[in-house]
Parts: sequence; structure tokens; C-alpha cells
Amino acid sequence: MNKQTVEILLDNCDSDNLSRQAEAIIDLVDAQVYEAVPKIIKLLNSTEVVIRSNAVYALGYLGIEEVETVGPALMPLLKDPEELVRSEAVEALGDIDYTPAVAPIEYLLRNDPSALVRASAAETLGYLEEPSVIETLELSLLDVDEDKAVRGYAANSIGLLGTPQLLPKLEKYLKLELPLSVKAELLGARYWLGGKEDIQKLLNLLDNSDEHLAMIILNILTDLTEREPSPNLAKDAPDLEQVLSAIANRFPLMRNQAETILAEG
Repeated sequence: MNKQTVEILLDNCDSDNLSRQAEAIIDLVDAQVYEAVPKIIKLLNSTEVVIRSNAVYALGYLGIEEVETVGPALMPLLKDPEELVRSEAVEALGDIDYTPAVAPIEYLLRNDPSALVRASAAETLGYLEEPSVIETLELSLLDVDEDKAVRGYAANSIGLLGTPQLLPKLEKYLKLELPLSVKAELLGARYWLGGKEDIQKLLNLLDNSDEHLAMIILNILTDLTEREPSPNLAKDAPDLEQVLSAIANRFPLMRNQAETILAEG
């Protein structure tokens, strides 16, 4: 993107036209215009929800080079009256790896009235690499009144933050009457922590799943293939190809994802 176009986008951030302003923020992200950060920070004070939301989202990408400036600027948005903005703020703070946000995000996980925000908090805590939050994640995992997505993200984050010493406890959790989507996340977490047999159990669950559960399990498998060091799914689950091929036939829209997992697993 040339300098003139960048200048136009920066000018559009100050536009009175809401659509032009919102689009400019996203275009700056797409063009990786890191020098736009100071201007975008100012937009966090906008009275318009879409502008605040877009600005928070943008800072999650462009703020990685100015964490000490962007992190504190984003923190007040954790208390924004709009759930979408709070959710975006949680994720943006995770994207820039702003560790001072751990405790506030942990609080949101247990106390925010929005399931969207709690789900973002449960997911983000897994990326901020603070093992002390595992106990809070377990509370959300086992909360029978909690949203299934929140419980699933909590299980995944426990796997990211935990150690193999957690395997027996996670095995006990699997025996509880949890939703299948949450059990799937627990199996993925156990596999990542060293429970090699759990990948086959996850595939057995996939083999008998409906479309919604199949999508969740494919996302778990995709996530596993993208981690470092990448696990050898094909070695640990010899019938991986057979199960994924069957899923691709049952749910054609999932064919590309299933084939990608096979290629990378």
C-alpha cells in the first residue's frame, strides 16, 4: 500500500462518516500499518460501539510492537458497557500478550454477565501462560450452569497451561456428565498433556458425532496440528484417515478442513 493511500486511511479515521471510519480501521490492519496505533488509540474513546470495537480489534494486531502503550490503553475497555467491546478487549490483550491483564480477565471469567465475554476470557487465559489461573478455569469447567462454549474453552486452556500431573484429575472430569463438546475439549487437553490414548477416544467421539459436534472436534484437531511441537496425530491414531474421510463424506462442507488435518497431522 502506497504512502498516499495510507494517509487517506489515517484521515478517514477522523471522518464524520461512521462507515468510512470503521472501514479505515480494518483496512489499516489488513495493510499492517503499525504507525496508525496512536490514532487508533484515540478511537477507543468513541461514543460509537462499532468504532470502539474495531479500534480494540485493530490494536490486538497492530499493538504488538507497542505493548507498554497499547496494553494500558486497552485495560479500561474490559469494563465497557457493551459486551462485544469487552470481548474484543479481552482477546486483544491476549493477542499482544499483556500479562498485567491476567487477573482482570480471570475476574471476568467468573463474574461477567455475558457468556461471550466469559468465553473470550476462558480462551485468552490459556494464551497468557499464567498457570495460577488453572483453578479458576476448573471452576468454570465444572460449573453446570455455565455456557457450554465457556466450559469448552476452559478445558482447552487447562490443557495449554497444565502439566502431565493434571492427567488423573482430567480423567476424573471426563467421567462426569459433561456435555459432549466439553468432553471433546478435555480429550484434546489430555492428549496434549501426554495422554496419547485420548486421541483415539476423540476420534471415536467424532465418528459418532452430529454436524455441530463434528465441527468442534475438527477445530480441536486443527488446533493441535498448528501447535509447536506438532504432535503426530497419524502415528497416535492409526485410523485417523478413515474417520476423517468418513466425516468428509457425511458433511461435505467439512471436507477441506478434514483434508488439511490429514495433510498436516
